[in-house]
Amino acid sequence: MDVFFEQILRKKPNLAQKIVKIAFIIASIALILSLVAYAFVGLLQNSFLGPICILAAFGVGFGANWYVKRMYVEYEYCITNGDFDIDKIIAKSKRQRVISTSCQDFEEFGVYDENAKQRLVNREFNAKVFAANLDEENLYYAVVQHKTFGRVLLVIQPNERIVTALKKFIPRIIQNNVLNK
Repeated sequence: MDVFFEQILRKKPNLAQKIVKIAFIIASIALILSLVAYAFVGLLQNSFLGPICILAAFGVGFGANWYVKRMYVEYEYCITNGDFDIDKIIAKSKRQRVISTSCQDFEEFGVYDENAKQRLVNREFNAKVFAANLDEENLYYAVVQHKTFGRVLLVIQPNERIVTALKKFIPRIIQNNVLNK
């Protein structure tokens, strides 16, 4: 019987991302309004630029809508029979595999608190994956020896079901060294 657990985590935008989004929306609205105004003037003067400006305004509106939707990001954690996968879901339509590894490849696993940050800050990693809201509580980290990427630092924000499932599949030596501190 297969063991399967999953969790979807919405990535909350930080302040800089919110400012960029608002500035982009304001600039898009201003550009659309100026194109529509120029199209109106062009239509009154029987210029061929009037219809082109209307088409450009629709294009800008479509592009702005597409860009703003792409700022909506979710992470999906899946554990299937000891395999741990992290996917990034963009705009609820496009899925990208961030990393896929076996729980047996975990070298370390634990709570990502200030002590863990201090221990990990000077270590070298081939890749770092932050699939969590870093300004929130309940963060965990894992150091994984990946077949393709080498040594990888994972920072995740799992719920209790995912943590319990991970504890079930990671090597016992890691459970004794890290989780019971």
